[in-house]
This record gives sequence, structure tokens and C-alpha cells, in this order.
Amino acid sequence: MALSSFHRFGVTALVLSAALVSFGGQAKQAGYDPLALMLTWRQDPTTTMTIDWHSLPKERRSSRLEYRELGAVPWRTVFGEIRAYPHSDRVLHRAELTGLKPGTLYEFRFDVTSRVFRFKTMPATAAEPIRVAVGGDTMHSQEWLERTNRAAMKHDPDFILWAGDIFYCGGRASNVHRVFQFFDALKKTLIHPDGRVVPVVAAIGNHEVREGYFFLNEDAEESDAWRSSAAPYFYALFAFPGHPGYNVLDFGDYMSLVILDSDHSNPIHGRQEAWLEEVLEARQHVPHLFPVYHVPAYPSHRSFVNGLSDRVRDHWVPLFEAYGVEVAFEAHDHLYKRTQPMLNGAVHPNGIVYVGDGAWGVATREPNPDNAWYLAEAQARRHFVMLTIQGDQRRMDVFDEYGVLFDAFGELPSPEPPDAGSDPPNPPDTPPAPVLPPSLPESAPAPLRGDVNNDGKVDAIDVQLVIRAALGLSVPSGYAPDVNENGRVDAGDIQSVINAALGL
Repeated sequence: MALSSFHRFGVTALVLSAALVSFGGQAKQAGYDPLALMLTWRQDPTTTMTIDWHSLPKERRSSRLEYRELGAVPWRTVFGEIRAYPHSDRVLHRAELTGLKPGTLYEFRFDVTSRVFRFKTMPATAAEPIRVAVGGDTMHSQEWLERTNRAAMKHDPDFILWAGDIFYCGGRASNVHRVFQFFDALKKTLIHPDGRVVPVVAAIGNHEVREGYFFLNEDAEESDAWRSSAAPYFYALFAFPGHPGYNVLDFGDYMSLVILDSDHSNPIHGRQEAWLEEVLEARQHVPHLFPVYHVPAYPSHRSFVNGLSDRVRDHWVPLFEAYGVEVAFEAHDHLYKRTQPMLNGAVHPNGIVYVGDGAWGVATREPNPDNAWYLAEAQARRHFVMLTIQGDQRRMDVFDEYGVLFDAFGELPSPEPPDAGSDPPNPPDTPPAPVLPPSLPESAPAPLRGDVNNDGKVDAIDVQLVIRAALGLSVPSGYAPDVNENGRVDAGDIQSVINAALGL
């Protein structure tokens, strides 16, 4: 009798559920939800939005997208493009919306059954505060990336700006799973509960590119085809900066982001340097003019004198100084740093402040004491910089991955505490990350220094590999003989690997 009652109850529930779904409005439909979703811009962010979403072949999705101002009718339809997804059968869809109203909320969906998402165009002016979460070196660990993302989202940024080293995949097919993890993290953490998606802008870093650097690739050439082969994920999956890997994004006439390539898929000098001078000269009137690139001019962990940083200081810094740059964003060294204002290679009150150095979601490194003469602040902490601009003034508040404020500077007053209502959701059944005091940072295993072949130990094989590389002989693709990460393999790298193998 009990079994019969249970059976009748189950059938009744099934019928009622079907009826509710059929009539709609009374039961929430799951609908289509894309595999991954990222928003960015290719043109003026006050009037455009570029929407990327990913699908599986079996879904047979088109690139049709509907959008409208929030609450308006009817929906407008656009058809984007379908693009190849490197080293995967996934499908990349991209649609660019233009002719939008500044400072306006829009909603979009993929069909009548899909989840509805939102975005907000950037304002026409900086009369009200604009907030940007800035960092770099995003993902040794998906967990770390998600934690810092959540901490940043509590401050309701208008967008996120990353100065390179996004996927940590080296452009290799065998690392496509890291690309999947990255986009999974974005979908989990960069969408507000109301469906509003926070856009992302990124520069290229060494870990996006085969062999890391332009000059380490024997077949390197300044062509779209070569760049797409050397950094396939970055060029395919980020609509901006696009080819040739450096570009400028103008926000009305109040802010310009000059996105640069620090010797990864383009040389620092030559074409890029000439382009940079033209861009900076034309934007001397812009109150917030920010160069964004990966390798620092003023490193915090590495030696001040190293090939890559030397080239940035030789070819780019004089242009920054000549055309009125006040702040530059860097990364690469895996800690937080803020320099003294620097002019002509010396501390000067009218100089440029260099902010970095890329520790959003990676194991951190210690500051180099030899660089203390130009470092105003340096700490081995995963972090993000919350940049606020208003009018011609700015402020930067620096928070660690747990939301603890540990540095601040700028002309604007301290911002209001974040609105708890804007928090992105935590994963189901996962409590919010605890706020730990600065004295109790999370311990994290650092990558094994000297492990050239990435086998988890440093031994004679690693020594042999670094010697081969120093002699100009070939080593297998994907290995990392440039242990000191100064852009060349030399006696210093050999000594570092030998020391590590001996346990020194």
C-alpha cells in the first residue's frame, strides 16, 4: 500500500512539474547557460561591448544573441561570428555590440530559454568614481584565482585589468585544460547575483607564448600567423588587444589604456616602440593615461639589471616620461610593489610611479633588497589594486586575497566600504573565505626553482639541459632553462641549477 502511494505521488509530481514548465512563468526553467562567458571591448567602452561565449559541438549553437536596455522591449538580435578554439573541439562565439548608450545597463540572452545576463557600458565622463581592479599573473591555482576574484568583486569594479600571464599554459596543446580552468573560474566569480558580468582587459605575458619570449623562438617573425601559432590561446580567446599584440583602448576622453607586449610575441623596440610614441603623443590631453605591460621596468624580485627590464627602460620609459605618463602597471615578479616616483633613472617628485608586480593568483616571491632604493612598498602577498578615478584625480587601494587593505595612495579620499549586496555568490555549500590578518598569510608551495624539465626534482638531467641551452643547443619545447628569468640562458642559470641540485 505504501509503495503504491509512493508511486502515485511520484507520477503526480512529475505531471505537475511538466504542466508548470509547459505553461511557463510558474516554474523556473533551466534554459541554456554557456560553457564560458567573457566580456571585453575592442572599441570605446562607453558605447560598445564585445561578448564571447563558448559551447560544445554537440550543442549546435549559432552565434545569435539578443540584447536590450534593461527592461526595454523589444529585444534586438545580432549575429556574431564563430571562431576556432585552439587545441580543442570547443566552439568560440563572439558578438560585438555598438551604438550603445554610455553608463547604461543592458541585458542579453542567447535564446528565449537562456539565462539572462547583464552588462553596463562605461560612463561618458569620469564625473562619478570609476573603479578598476588591476593585477597580473593570475593562475598558478584556480582556487587562488577565484579567491582574489571574489575579494575584488566585493568592491564592485567596472572592469578587471590584468598585465599578462593569464593561463600559464605556454601556448601548448597539452595545457588546454588550464585554459578551461581559467574560464571556469571567471564564470564562477565574475558574474554578480543579478547576472551582471564584469568585463576583462588583458595584456600578454611570457606564459602565454611558446618559449616565453620572441627572441627565444628561432622561427619568430612579426606576423599575425606566427603570433597566432606562438600564443594561440591569447590571440584566439581575447578579442583585445588582438593583432599585433599591442593596442590602445580609449574610454571617451578621460582614460586610455596602452596595452603593450614586453618582448613576448613582439620585440620591445622597432615597430612597437614607434607605434607607442605616436599613441602617447596623441593622448597627452588624457588625464588618466596608463601603460600596461608584463615585464617591469623596475623589478621588485629580479635584479634591476637584466636584459628585459633594461630594454623596457631604454625604449619605453623615455617615452612615458616625455609624454606625461604618471602611473604605469607592470607584473611578472609575483609580489606587490609600488615604486618611488622615478624620473631619468632616479627618485624624483615629478616622476612616474610603477605599480605591480603580478601576484593575483600565483605563489609569491620575496622583494630583492638590492632594489630598495626605488621601492616605496614591496610585500610578498597575493593581491589586487583597486584603482579609482574621478575627474582628473585618482586613488589606489591595495587589498590581499582575503580583502585586507595593506597599502593606499593617491589624491582621492578613502572610498566607502564595499556594499555587501554586490558580493558575487560563493560556490554551493562553500562558506565565504575567512579574512586573515596580514601576519597569517596562507602558505603555498612555490614552483621548484631549477626544475628545467618540470619533473618535480632538480637533478643532473636539469643541469645537462641548462648547459645545452647556454651553449645554444636545442632543448625540448616546453622546458624552462632560463631559471633566472632574465631573458637569456647563461652561466648564472647553470650555477642556479647546480646549487638547487646540491640542495644549496
